[in-house]
Amino acid sequence: MPVSEVPRLLKRAEHYVRQTKFREALALYDQAIRLEPGNAEGWSQRAAAKIEMERFAEAIADCNQALALNPNHADAWSRKGLALYHLGQYVPALAAATRAVTLNGNDASAWYVRGICLEETGKSEEAEIAYAKSLELEILLDIREEKNRVGK
Repeated sequence: MPVSEVPRLLKRAEHYVRQTKFREALALYDQAIRLEPGNAEGWSQRAAAKIEMERFAEAIADCNQALALNPNHADAWSRKGLALYHLGQYVPALAAATRAVTLNGNDASAWYVRGICLEETGKSEEAEIAYAKSLELEILLDIREEKNRVGK
């Protein structure tokens, strides 16, 4: 299978993740990574699936691989933060989530991860600010989606 098939494989894998068919998704992510090991997005997306499967240490390893390929991959930083959070590693999780929002200030998930990490590290006031930013971005996304839906 040619490397040009990687985007299609990643899309299909994402579809399986949405359906909670994680085994099928991982098989496609694995195939995409074998075809194009230098594709940071493939590693990052596979990490997201592994987080859903509660395979947090494996997800961190995939995020680290994505970040080795692209140190500015905001989603990989956000996913790494979430996986670290689930492992109770709140300080490095906060650092990863902070890097994610620095790279992409419009990522509601990254702001939420930052908020939960701030809360766990005893920074409640900062956590509230992060939660508010996350909620604001979620509302904006909902409005944008509704406008797109109505406009069609």
